[in-house]
Amino acid sequence: MILIAGGDADPNVEAVVQGARARGMELREARTGAGANPWLDWDVAADVLALDGRPVSPRAVFLRHDVFQNLADPRPATSFRARAWHAALHGWALAHDEVRLLNRGYRGQTNKPYMLSLAARCGLPVPATRITNALDALEREGGDRVAKPVPGGGYCQPLADLLAATERRDGLAAAPAIVQERLVVPEVRIFGIGNRFLPFEVRSDALDYRTSKQTTVEPLPVERIDPALLAALRRLMHALEMDFAAADFKSSPATGALVFLEINSSPMFATFDRAAGGAVTDAILDRLERSA
Repeated sequence: MILIAGGDADPNVEAVVQGARARGMELREARTGAGANPWLDWDVAADVLALDGRPVSPRAVFLRHDVFQNLADPRPATSFRARAWHAALHGWALAHDEVRLLNRGYRGQTNKPYMLSLAARCGLPVPATRITNALDALEREGGDRVAKPVPGGGYCQPLADLLAATERRDGLAAAPAIVQERLVVPEVRIFGIGNRFLPFEVRSDALDYRTSKQTTVEPLPVERIDPALLAALRRLMHALEMDFAAADFKSSPATGALVFLEINSSPMFATFDRAAGGAVTDAILDRLERSA
């Protein structure tokens, strides 16, 4: 049996549910949201997990933190509910070594400066990067660069926009930002799932494709990707103890080679899955069924 848990409005969870049903897998769902509130009871001492009044013993768990309900209902209680459900079911899965779980060993490192440094040490090309709050100095230097928030949670923007909008004191902003050379298309996302890589080209006129509804994706043959880059990405995933991730790349304006941007341990994949005829979901379920 596989347990699939997450938000009832999450298309990524729905893709895995439909993929599991198409395979004829024994399936239990724990979907939460505006229209769903399952009954959960985990007796820790007796080690019995029950959902909706029935004991369950899944051999695999697919779990996503629900961000969609909070987008529709931004109250703190909604965010708290999503965190609580994720923590409860993730805790049960972590407590059972025999249960197959994506990224079981991953400890949740999300620090973007650290990720860039680690990626470079693993052999991935990274963009020329400064992490600084010295805005006057950046303005004097000029150049075609972009800026991103150090802790994440915001979009990439032209450095000129940041310089124009940010208050300074003695030439310094109150907080540092990640400042990088502007990269160019093509933009590529590579899903790493177990021992498989699934690359996609992302096509968008926007600097950050997440800001545009006109973005399209197209599967790429894995043979189109430099084997040395894939080997370095494998080293990065191994260092982070990930067996499921999506790494984003753009191209160097000087060489055209792909340059690493970031890696995500719980990526959105439904759009990519549809473009590839269910290949992402298939790779996820293969991993959970056989740890392939």
